[in-house]
Amino acid sequence: MDYLISTVEKVSGYAFELIRRQASYLIFYKRNFDTLETNVEGLKNERERILHLIDEERRNGKLIERDVENWLEKVNEVIERANKLQNDPRRANVRCFTNLILRHKLSRNATKIDKDVQAQEKGKFDRVGYRPPLDDDIAATSSSTEDCENYETRKSLKNDIVKALGDLSSCNIGVYGLGGVGKTTLVEELIKLIANQHKLFHKVVITHVSKNPDIKTIQGEIADLLGLQFNEETILGRAHRLRQRIKMEKSILVILDDIWTVLDLKKVGIPFGNEHNGCKLLMTCRNQDVLLQMDVPKDFTFKIELMSENETWSLFQLEVGDVIKDRNLKDTAYQIAQKCEGLPLMVVTVARAMRNKRDVQSWEYALTKLQSNDDNNEMKGVTSALELSYESLESDEMRDLFLLFALLLGNDAKYFLQLAKGLGMLKHSNTMADARNKLYTIIKSLEATCLLEVKTGGKIQMHDFVRDFATSKARRDKHVFIRKQSNDDWATKDFLKKCTQMVVDTIPTDMFPQTFDCPNIKFFCLTCLNRSLEVPDNFFERMGSLTVLDLTSLNFSSLPISFWFLTNLQTLCLDFCILENMDAIEGLKNLQILRIRKSSMIKLPSAIGKLTQLRMLDLSDSGIEVFPSNILSSLTKLEELYMGNTSINWEDVNSMVNNEKVSIVELQKLPNLTSLELQIRETCMLPRNLRLMFEKLKHFKIAIGDVWEWADIKDETLKTLMLKLDTNIHLQYEIKALIKGVENLYLDDVDGIQNLLYNLSADGFPLLKHLLVQNNANMKHIVNSKERN
Repeated sequence: MDYLISTVEKVSGYAFELIRRQASYLIFYKRNFDTLETNVEGLKNERERILHLIDEERRNGKLIERDVENWLEKVNEVIERANKLQNDPRRANVRCFTNLILRHKLSRNATKIDKDVQAQEKGKFDRVGYRPPLDDDIAATSSSTEDCENYETRKSLKNDIVKALGDLSSCNIGVYGLGGVGKTTLVEELIKLIANQHKLFHKVVITHVSKNPDIKTIQGEIADLLGLQFNEETILGRAHRLRQRIKMEKSILVILDDIWTVLDLKKVGIPFGNEHNGCKLLMTCRNQDVLLQMDVPKDFTFKIELMSENETWSLFQLEVGDVIKDRNLKDTAYQIAQKCEGLPLMVVTVARAMRNKRDVQSWEYALTKLQSNDDNNEMKGVTSALELSYESLESDEMRDLFLLFALLLGNDAKYFLQLAKGLGMLKHSNTMADARNKLYTIIKSLEATCLLEVKTGGKIQMHDFVRDFATSKARRDKHVFIRKQSNDDWATKDFLKKCTQMVVDTIPTDMFPQTFDCPNIKFFCLTCLNRSLEVPDNFFERMGSLTVLDLTSLNFSSLPISFWFLTNLQTLCLDFCILENMDAIEGLKNLQILRIRKSSMIKLPSAIGKLTQLRMLDLSDSGIEVFPSNILSSLTKLEELYMGNTSINWEDVNSMVNNEKVSIVELQKLPNLTSLELQIRETCMLPRNLRLMFEKLKHFKIAIGDVWEWADIKDETLKTLMLKLDTNIHLQYEIKALIKGVENLYLDDVDGIQNLLYNLSADGFPLLKHLLVQNNANMKHIVNSKERN
């Protein structure tokens, strides 16, 4: 009986609880929906916070953790369900107790969804994003000798090297051969082979050592591929950290490309010997003896032989193109190919030089040129091949630019444009835009002839032999003086009087001359790592012919008085300099290009306003804050103005006070301006007739608002606009006209705009390539297809 009573009580309790819960859905209908709305709003805020973090991580090149993406998917799904229920049109019919069944159903669904909302904990993650490893498959980049790697002599060698890498007894492996024989290309092919087929190592990293190795650069290249960021400043500290990181890899191949002399592995931070059995080294070198000194066993050194006659002829035909089909040329062409000594670099260089030559005389001359070196070694043959390629260039402009590139490798096209324009190498170019187009065309042509390569970021590089040939020719034929090492001798007085160009990297303070007697010099470039070095006041007195002057990393309390003698100067570069008194710049009456990038200078000197012939002014990444008024408007010939990543205090156009600061309105007085890069932190600095100033621009990168970092602009498009529209400025006709032709559009805080592109421009954005939108909670559509086609 007690058991029966107990059972009845339990059943009654369950029934009562069930009835109470079902009744609560009817009674607390409004409260359930209010609770759901509050909790959903909280979850939306949390989602927005995580989305901001995701956006920030992605802009820093990071990938998003999977658990974060999973959380977002669940949150989006539950918020969508909540919104659908809250917007259910049937809710209008249950405000009173007229439809109890529907009221009960909706209230119960609200409670159920609310539980799911609460089940999504706050987005507390250890981290939102992670930095992916760099793409270490460098073999994906094109190589001038890549096609020859498919030949049997190379295939068998690659297989032998892969076997050696898999040998448990091997630790160091070496590849050697003549310069231009294809060592680097072979290594790049090996990386592909290891990654795609053999999978011998968990990680492969590569660094280019070169003739004059820079330990920090080598450490940095390896660290980048390992995702390691150094906090240590010293080489010793970085070496210790790098060694620790390499040891963390179970198996790793470190490739040291282009070793010239013995490299101190301990100083770099590369484990060797028994220090880490999972680490193997693969080294390329021109000299087997150097490999042996680097503890590479002789059995594990592999020589890249020259190509066979058949392989040489096959590669030559591939590179020279259709012209080889002419029967009148074929015999001569075959002889020329064999004079290339089986060196892939030489074959490609000569073949590309002859690609458009269709007359017999040109081919016979080329053969004669190569035959003149029959009694010399292979390296002399390479020189003759390069000489032939050099002579085959279409114009003196191309030849002069080729030599200029060799003197200052590692710089980008923008820098070379400034030099070439000042040196008069880009003839018949009336505007900076014309000069730029001409320069880019020449770079493409030189790249096609295998005389240079354009690397990531637009940096111009050359093969060692090409560079050595070019610098040797510049010294001999153009009277160019180059001093790259502190122990290099100075030029003789006789040579200085003939000297046309001078590139000096290091000068000890006690050796710095008071003046140079260089009456014919056109270009002087000095890069100094010693901030205590002072340029004497009279230094430029006898350099009156200078048209281009580049002074990098110098400390000027005041510019040398002898600047007043440089009346022919066209281009002046003062990068990374500490600049104070610049009054002497006023003497450069014919200056057309002024570049002051990454220099320390708070106030722009008023003397620049006197440089009325300026066509390009580059103040990018400088510390300038004060830009006096009426300087900009006086530079009426200015075509290009670059002030990216420079925090200038612009005048508020709405201010009634007569301010001494520069105003954006001054840009209206520059009728020739076609390129503009600048940052404006506040929209109040913008005038209403903005359209009139910007509609003639062919190239611009403009950031408006306090949320943008200049480094955010990754793409090299012609027209980039970054806007924080925290006022109704987006409704103004001027802004709409400005953004109509953009290719790269960044938008922040476009409050009130729901259909983004249609509201901004009903005509659309035909040139738009990239769009970034952030902090726009009210936006519903990128494009609403119901409103437009």
